[in-house]
Amino acid sequence: METTFNGQENEMNILCEDCGQVHEPGGNHVYDYTEAVDEELTCNVCLQPLVTPMDTNCGHTFCAICIQSVVKSLKMCPVDRKAQTLEDLRQSNLIIRRMLDKLMVVCPNKSFCNTSMARCDLESHLSNRCVGNAAKCPNQHLGCLWHGPQEMLENHVWECPMRGRPVGPKAPLKDGCLTTVEIEKEPGEELGMAFVGGNETPLIGIVVQEIFPEGAVHRDKRLKPGDLIVQVNDVDVKDIPHLNAREALLDPSSPLRLTIFRERAEGKNANSPGMIHVTLTKVQGVPLGIKIAAKRDEQGIFVVDVLDDSIAHRDGRLKREDRVLEINGHNVEQSLPDRAAQIFKRAGSRIDMVVSRPGGLSSLDFYPSSLQNELPTEPFQLLRPALVPRPRMEKTVSIRKGLRQNLGISISGGRGQRGDVPIFVASIQPDGCVGRDGQLRVGDIILSVSGTDLTDLRHTDAVKVLKASASAKSISFRIIEADENEGVTGARYAPSWLTWLALPPNIQKTKKLSLDKGRLKSLGFSIVGGKDSTHGPQPIFVKTLVPNGVAAKSGKLKCGDQVMEVNGQSLRSSTHSAAVSVLKQVSQTAELLIISWPGTVV
Repeated sequence: METTFNGQENEMNILCEDCGQVHEPGGNHVYDYTEAVDEELTCNVCLQPLVTPMDTNCGHTFCAICIQSVVKSLKMCPVDRKAQTLEDLRQSNLIIRRMLDKLMVVCPNKSFCNTSMARCDLESHLSNRCVGNAAKCPNQHLGCLWHGPQEMLENHVWECPMRGRPVGPKAPLKDGCLTTVEIEKEPGEELGMAFVGGNETPLIGIVVQEIFPEGAVHRDKRLKPGDLIVQVNDVDVKDIPHLNAREALLDPSSPLRLTIFRERAEGKNANSPGMIHVTLTKVQGVPLGIKIAAKRDEQGIFVVDVLDDSIAHRDGRLKREDRVLEINGHNVEQSLPDRAAQIFKRAGSRIDMVVSRPGGLSSLDFYPSSLQNELPTEPFQLLRPALVPRPRMEKTVSIRKGLRQNLGISISGGRGQRGDVPIFVASIQPDGCVGRDGQLRVGDIILSVSGTDLTDLRHTDAVKVLKASASAKSISFRIIEADENEGVTGARYAPSWLTWLALPPNIQKTKKLSLDKGRLKSLGFSIVGGKDSTHGPQPIFVKTLVPNGVAAKSGKLKCGDQVMEVNGQSLRSSTHSAAVSVLKQVSQTAELLIISWPGTVV
């Protein structure tokens, strides 16, 4: 952020990275609206459109910062003066928040950009697409968040308050290598992000799909969608089930230590080496297959060849020119090949190696080739469960009720909500007729109510359908049964990404999007899956987004999305290599047909 002074001592404002406006530190975001905002959506304290709205227990709505400040000092509601405490304040309902998100604003960089957009899209626009944010301070790694036109960069560098300061504890993630970060959380706070992946899916690894405003990860400002999570505290999550990864990421400890790998940014030179940990298990009768040697002009031990049909070749991670740094805990950076050979000979059934690779790494370097799609046909397979969950049972239940009885359920989902997910049962009151009947469960997906189809309705319309059936003596629900192990986190129900993957084809809605390569060489995302997967035919999934690539800048494509078509060419029964070929053949614009489901929230 850029520090600016308004001429009075000790008064300081900031140029906010999220809204692009100058305001006091910790203050409300400021927006330029395209038209007058309804008075019902304004705060009675600051008299501006609501930002992060909160309700008092007497029914009035204010900006969170405004009402918290008033209640801390006055202990009352500023409208009707009724007594209030901070514990009485509640987040406003979803409808109000969505109405505010949809308010149209103009880009604050008016001298360089005249774009209008929904308020909720402004931060992404400023981060990825605004021409007025073309340059960033070279001292960004020291904490400077200045951004502006290219022609203003030189003047800022000389005036930058971070110039000459040492690197702090929040140095940024580096592309093409592993970085460990510590995320500070408030008591009881979650990370505030969604993830996809897990070793029962084609992605195998755990990938950040989305980061939510006002969460711990958003405050930290280092993680991005597409980052691969390799470790959580002391838990290795490279190759574990999806729900086990969720459990690790929901660890309440603070700070939470995450080891992250980020793909190298589009167009960035790949000169810096990356490090990788490789574990090989010996197999009787199969050679280890690693040839090592020293170089005349460079110190260290290097892999000069990996023999065909050997243990190292089957694993697929070691490459020629890799420098061997460590073998089974022995540092060999300054050693000769003879010493490394002795360590290999004395090793038991397991060999742990740390190697560095010129030019950095890609996310595939963390997984044996038997877990990847581009496989040689070899006579062994890893045993795994089915990668995509099987669709769950669909059935009809009928519930009888008295005329004055309430159903006693709340629902979530619907078109227009996060991910356009189907309507599902969010909670059940034990004393309601549904709770006493016992046939419906939290997490059940409701397809229809007494013959009225809900699969393509908005949330508010689905609520109307349920209310319209209140006078009936019997209500029938067509449902898809929930998997009780997937969605429950503590006292609330939060469907996992696996829940949506298990939906039958008639519920899975496709959508179209367009990506334009411009001057870049690729579309900026990697894929996994295909009908030739070692674990059986799989859809084509987006695995990672390349920083600064076309897909990442567009904000349209997410990790975990299924790619069904590219420029009218179906990938539904495509091999992995054929899908890669189709994407590489895109000359300028890719018209994609995708299925996109929201990731698991942690």
